[in-house]
Amino acid sequence: MPERRLGLALPGGTDDVTSNAARRRTPWARTLFPETLMRLTSVVMLTALTTLAATSLGAQAATAPKRTVISFQPLNAIFSVYSAEIEHAVSSSVTLGVGGSYWSYNDDFGDTKYTSGDLKVKFYPESHPLQGFSFGGQVGYTSISDRPSDAFGGSSTTNGPTIGVALDYNWLLGASKATYVGLGVGAKKIFANSDDIGDATLAYPTARISIGYAF
Repeated sequence: MPERRLGLALPGGTDDVTSNAARRRTPWARTLFPETLMRLTSVVMLTALTTLAATSLGAQAATAPKRTVISFQPLNAIFSVYSAEIEHAVSSSVTLGVGGSYWSYNDDFGDTKYTSGDLKVKFYPESHPLQGFSFGGQVGYTSISDRPSDAFGGSSTTNGPTIGVALDYNWLLGASKATYVGLGVGAKKIFANSDDIGDATLAYPTARISIGYAF
């Protein structure tokens, strides 16, 4: 009898194994590579946006408009005049401030001391508060004590309200505009009884060179 060979297609044959493996690999490659690329792209974009936002916020913080200045007058201290103030912008052209000062002078007639506190308002016509030209006024209260030399009798004290005017020019310097330099002149009048205080001056000019910090 002629030999007959049964052709059996084995499920585990080589061709089937190769075909199945190819079918298994192809969807994995098609799915994983685009997904990985999308995730990597998202991470890069998120990192770039975060860095850009942080840089932008840092630049805005460094150049943000300054609203408040704390300053003092170091050069006037050489002449025994000690003064400091704080100034705050309440609008684009108006600031309010509070200042205090103490000064004294000695002569052949005795020792006179002034202690005062003032509320100040300034107007900046260029609408750059704390910078450039400004003019304004102030009201306050001053205490004066006068101690004559022994040859002229005992000491005396008087108090009274004050008014004043000022013309100023200020700069905000540095990369962050935090260094404040101010120049100013003005005048002040003390409403007190001159008979109570000897040779004390009740009206006098003022001048300032101020150094401070703006924030």
